[in-house]
Amino acid sequence: MEIFKNHLKKYLLDEDIDKLVTSFSLPSKHACLLNLNKISDEKFLSLFPHVEPHPIVPHAYIYDKNEYELGKSIYHELGCFYLQEPSAMVVSYMLDAKEDDFILDLCAAPGGKTIQASLSMNQKGIIISNDISKERCRALKDNVDRLGLKNIVITNNDFKYIYQNFLNSFDKIILDAPCSGSGMFRKDDKMLQDWSINKVYKNAVTQYELISIAYQMLKPGGTLAYSTCSYSYEEDEEVIQYLLNNVEATILDINVSKMFYQSKTKLGIHLFPYLFPGEGHYICLIRKPGVLKKTPYQSKKILNNLLPIEFKNYSSYKFGDNLFALPYDFKYKGINIYQFGVHVGEIIKNNILYTYPLSHALSRYESTIDLNENEVLKYIQGELLTKLSKYKGNVLLTYENIPLDFSKTNGEIIKNHYPKYLRKNNIKTH
Repeated sequence: MEIFKNHLKKYLLDEDIDKLVTSFSLPSKHACLLNLNKISDEKFLSLFPHVEPHPIVPHAYIYDKNEYELGKSIYHELGCFYLQEPSAMVVSYMLDAKEDDFILDLCAAPGGKTIQASLSMNQKGIIISNDISKERCRALKDNVDRLGLKNIVITNNDFKYIYQNFLNSFDKIILDAPCSGSGMFRKDDKMLQDWSINKVYKNAVTQYELISIAYQMLKPGGTLAYSTCSYSYEEDEEVIQYLLNNVEATILDINVSKMFYQSKTKLGIHLFPYLFPGEGHYICLIRKPGVLKKTPYQSKKILNNLLPIEFKNYSSYKFGDNLFALPYDFKYKGINIYQFGVHVGEIIKNNILYTYPLSHALSRYESTIDLNENEVLKYIQGELLTKLSKYKGNVLLTYENIPLDFSKTNGEIIKNHYPKYLRKNNIKTH
């Protein structure tokens, strides 16, 4: 700990260091971001009345994990909210994603900043949500599917090999860079045990490379949000200064707040646990000189007769026997796609078997069966249901009119199509 404290003296006074280290012994904060496509603030507050509004981010709430196990709630299963660390939420909020933006989230998994940007965009525009790890892409996909988000292309690439294909391409870029993780000391003791000054220096080299690549892919007039969960000056302000020494970039002002700490260089802000109700985070917004010119979006209609009515104006893409849909056309040459928008279904002859991800992306369907509390719990556990219905064939199952899954019924028996890896027996309905 002494090595850690001494290296902070590069930008912090002793009294600030003492306050920071003391805050590591305080309980961690937990938060969730609402998906307004599925639940309102009023409904959420009626279910969980003791939460507190996030101090900055709208439709976000801080909660006591000992009182509310939100990860085991049926509303979490339905995609009504995303559990996210309170400080991490501030990055996408400050980026201010718009409906017509073309965004790259360069190191995206598990997907919180991508999800928040997508919701801010009302699921319009396109987000390329990338992670270098295929395993982490799976976690990213699971979260995007559960939230039912439609405008996200998940990719699995090391952009240092392909960034030349995307020079001056993106309106906005999120770079939540790999770091030494000291901002998570309070939340995870393993991060403290694993920390070393050499790890800081090693990560800084990677961060120099990533921010240089990201800046080259940013359009003139575009904005880059750089963030880490590190307290180290070497991974934060020094990375920004490295960029400024090599390009003509502008640092955007972030409104000064008593909840933020800003070093003398005024290159971004720090969120410290003794000032802000969250873990440690660093955020800097960078603008590339020039006038931002938005790329007009177009739809490319293929096989749209197989899409639900709600997707009739979407671009559709067929990979093998699987059909995917995205609000707009996206040229994907030279990039490794992990998931292309919404996985609509598997094409079997001239029919299509609709998927769980599609169910969560829909707001309506002509053949719908609303399950009661007992039925939804049984279904999530993997059981088939006995329930009389006027429908036969494909049906959308819902709970409180929120989509859960696609299934098939003969009018009496509802088959269980819930993905096996999602089946649980510990879900709570209230």
